[in-house]
Amino acid sequence: MKWFFAGLVLTNLALLGWNWSRGDVAASPFPETAAPRRGGEGGLTLLRELDSRPATRAESAPPSASPQEAAAVDVPVRPLQAGNATPEAAVEMPSSERGAAPEVIATCYRLAGFESPEAVAGAVRALAQGGADIRGQGEVAGETKRYWVMLSPTATAAKAEPTLERLKRAGIRDFYLIRSGDNKNAISLGVYSSEDSAKRRLRQIRDLNLNARVEEITLPAKRWWLEFGWPDDRKATAWRGLLAKDVRDTRSQACH
Repeated sequence: MKWFFAGLVLTNLALLGWNWSRGDVAASPFPETAAPRRGGEGGLTLLRELDSRPATRAESAPPSASPQEAAAVDVPVRPLQAGNATPEAAVEMPSSERGAAPEVIATCYRLAGFESPEAVAGAVRALAQGGADIRGQGEVAGETKRYWVMLSPTATAAKAEPTLERLKRAGIRDFYLIRSGDNKNAISLGVYSSEDSAKRRLRQIRDLNLNARVEEITLPAKRWWLEFGWPDDRKATAWRGLLAKDVRDTRSQACH
């Protein structure tokens, strides 16, 4: 019998040693108490105090939240107002809301009757530099009125020769004998665009006791025109002072 008990004790000791070597130590059924802190503070934690401890930061975050989400803080957003706007937050205002520049009111004039495209080009440059708004230019074919100063025709060309010599001696220039047409053997003394110029020539010839006359004729001609806007807040006729003297009196009218 004593050998039986001795064997039983040895068996238990062997089992205890084998379990110890595996580290299988039974957990205590009682919760582990906090170790005393340095300085004598702290002590044992009672069971009723376990449920009343404040949750730690890790315990307050949802299990599925990332560290960034757990640390995120909600900041209230205040609507942007005119008083606290920054250059970065400025919004470009549509042109319709900014207000368009005031429209300049102008009257449209049409100048017609230029003798050449060069005359039109010079007028365009002068008017544009003076503040006019050039709106169009072009040419038109038509007829023009002219004033022809002449001496009455003679029966033959030979009978006109003494008069031609007389004009030469008086220093008259720009004349010739007409060789054909209704005015054959008449002496032409010039064709003028204005009646006043024709009358001055007529007086010069009559001072030589020659019976000259003025004949109004119509000739085919090409004319050039231009249209421009002139601001109403400026003197209505001030644009004429911008033009060259030879075109300053060009006829003007309102644009169609």
